[in-house]
Amino acid sequence: MMRLRHFALPAIFWLFVAYLFIPIIVMAAMGFRDSNFVAFPIQNWTTRWYQSVLFDKDIAQSLWLSLKVAVVSTLIALAVGLPSAFLVARTTGIIRAALVAIIVLPAFLPVIVSAIALRMFIGQLGLETGPTAIAIGHAASTIPFVVLMVLTRLNAMNPNIADAARNLGADDVIIFTRIILPYLAPALFGAVMFAMLLSFEDFVRSFFLGGFEQTFPVLLFSKLRFGLDPGLAAISTLVLLISTAIGLYADHFLRRRRMKNGIMS
Repeated sequence: MMRLRHFALPAIFWLFVAYLFIPIIVMAAMGFRDSNFVAFPIQNWTTRWYQSVLFDKDIAQSLWLSLKVAVVSTLIALAVGLPSAFLVARTTGIIRAALVAIIVLPAFLPVIVSAIALRMFIGQLGLETGPTAIAIGHAASTIPFVVLMVLTRLNAMNPNIADAARNLGADDVIIFTRIILPYLAPALFGAVMFAMLLSFEDFVRSFFLGGFEQTFPVLLFSKLRFGLDPGLAAISTLVLLISTAIGLYADHFLRRRRMKNGIMS
């Protein structure tokens, strides 16, 4: 029985890994197929699909639009989420629970419901569909994650640090800029990366709020309606590689930050 468990757990783990990565490997391989459709086996290999992606103006414009929307929505999420996290941190009991429930509610709403509600809301505000509306919609979905990440870091902070600085003559501005913000830096960095990635891959809200301007996920959807070809596999593979590189850098940054804090302490 013990021997069976010894072999069963690694087998289940590697089956799970295969389940995750085999589709990705297949997708990346399809981007090298010298044909206008995807199928196995791949008899002839080519890099023309990857080359065409790099010089496609529509893809470049959609990527640039997605990047701008991600930056703006992340700034909005930080501007709203950071003070909201401080507000929640200063409350206790039922009030704290109610505030947390209100803040995280958008994360639990069905995406399609949220997108329709946002479309109606911007219409009532007199805003037209486009990048501004998309950024507002994306920010509404990322604010809960920013608040939770910052709040988790705030809860782990020793309140005596700020009191000690205040006793030494530091005012609230100095305490915030030289003590609290550096302490929150890992959480803020993680929140920024997470919010930008969520915004970049958000299709439903971009589709409802974008109007005639297409973000990158919407462009992929429009191309997919004409059939699945190796070009889509090439685009998806390149985006996957870029996202993986960003994620690895973020993990490296956070690890280095923890090591630095450990040495300083």
